[in-house]
Amino acid sequence: MNYSLIKLNTARNCLRYIVRAYNIKEIFIPYYLCASVRTSLKKENCKIIYYHINRSFEPEELPKNVYILYPNYFGICSDIVNKLVKKYKNLIIDNAHAFYEPPKGIASFYSLRKFFPYLQNGAFLYTSKIIDMTLHKDDYKYSSHLLNYKEICQNENRLDGEDIKIISDTTLNIFSDMDFESEQKQRLEKFQYFHNKYGNTNCLNINRNNIQSPFIYPYLLKTSNEAEHVVKELQNSGYVIYKYWHNLPDSFEEKIFYTNLVAIPLNAK
Repeated sequence: MNYSLIKLNTARNCLRYIVRAYNIKEIFIPYYLCASVRTSLKKENCKIIYYHINRSFEPEELPKNVYILYPNYFGICSDIVNKLVKKYKNLIIDNAHAFYEPPKGIASFYSLRKFFPYLQNGAFLYTSKIIDMTLHKDDYKYSSHLLNYKEICQNENRLDGEDIKIISDTTLNIFSDMDFESEQKQRLEKFQYFHNKYGNTNCLNINRNNIQSPFIYPYLLKTSNEAEHVVKELQNSGYVIYKYWHNLPDSFEEKIFYTNLVAIPLNAK
């Protein structure tokens, strides 16, 4: 597959670009996914059809020729991605949680700000089809400092209203000075640390050998009470624990993953 690289302001706008490029009228997406994806598709008047995943993040059987969005959940689902690209010809990969993975399917997109905490916007889109579209450059300027929770929420609200734009110069300048090998090594080491600590009691079957791009360590407990206990222990050790994701459609995934999965960050506390 020959890809063109387009550098945009947000991952959600990468998806909007894909919808326009392929003239997608309806798309299959998982129940377990960030609400911003649903919002972005609705902005493009694209019909959403939901599909389920199992406890290993594998999707149910889907029609062969439809457009399918599959997220590489937490950067640990590359084996599943490799199976799906052989099976579905119109597969789009959401690599927002898997920055170091190569592009697959008809298009793949990546979020810089998800992986690198000093970046407040920016996304990469690898697509086999581009469109003749005039895009303005994002002129948002910011300092390279870690955001607190309030600032993160403010930035999210700002990004929600952003049109499709070219990535900002501020983001590119900071990005160009980053040490990617060191970042990846740190994430892999911390992932292994938590896997050694929690792997035997993790309800997810994680194949550590094929993971090269972990976003967090996903620790799935049997009950919400067990999950809350682990969250408190981690918070007492200085970790900030986020829930993935708020405002999910009512589903098996909402009852299991949202309540019982502890997302342990791999970047610095």
